[in-house]
Amino acid sequence: MLKVFGFVSRHPRLTHDEYRAAHVGYHNSFGRRLNNIRGYLLNVRSNRNMYTDFSKSAMLRSISFGEPEGFDEKWDGYGQLNFDDIQDYLGARSAALDRPGPLGLELDQLVGKVGDDFRYLYRGSPFQFCVDESIKLPVIRLERKMFKVVQFIKAPTDLSAILFRSYLTGRYCSALSMMSNLKGLVLNLRTSLDVMTGFFAPDSEAFTEAGKERRNSFYRNWDGMIEYWFEHPDAFFSNRFDERISSHLNGMENELFISSFFREVDETVAVMPNRYPAPDFYHR
Repeated sequence: MLKVFGFVSRHPRLTHDEYRAAHVGYHNSFGRRLNNIRGYLLNVRSNRNMYTDFSKSAMLRSISFGEPEGFDEKWDGYGQLNFDDIQDYLGARSAALDRPGPLGLELDQLVGKVGDDFRYLYRGSPFQFCVDESIKLPVIRLERKMFKVVQFIKAPTDLSAILFRSYLTGRYCSALSMMSNLKGLVLNLRTSLDVMTGFFAPDSEAFTEAGKERRNSFYRNWDGMIEYWFEHPDAFFSNRFDERISSHLNGMENELFISSFFREVDETVAVMPNRYPAPDFYHR
């Protein structure tokens, strides 16, 4: 299954909370209707700062390093899109035959434009890229808001991508899996597959020199993301700093990463990811 992340920065006219309302509300109502979509999650950067707003924030600061200056100025949220393959993904932005009309179902052209709100919602084009996903613990979603953490990581320049992935999926994620009360653990490593061309219009800001540099400057900050799900913040902090866990992790982090830092995100499930074969009827 193809998994694509799209990081976005809000339009300067919008506050972070106004962007949240517009993306979760209006934009998602079209994004969830993209043709052949198999999963759609939106993650908005939380208003809480993990490094100042929790009782154990100082402990988190002690294990974080290499965060680039002004990192949060580059993004406000990221979407996750799942499709069966690249062909379904590239064909997703087309009219959807799901709008009721006087003669039955009608084509809704706005779905192909995903609500036609990009120029009002975002500052520039999304940073869209494919990830190599490794599900270490399938997500158990509760019927209430969960505490979701994203760890951004960057590999040393002298460590090959193959070895980096091997160490992460093996030693590092095995140690993370020891945390009790963990409700989900997913590793995502950015790949070089081009998922911009063919999805965005050729005259999009994404393909200008300024757009490419804005995107690449963001990518230079990290190589992968680890997503964690817990019931509440205390479950994350108490487990991450449990001596039997931290004794395994701290040495590995200094060896494997030149940067490692954390953010809380608020997750909205617009289309539950479905890795089973698609049904033969309309389903979201």
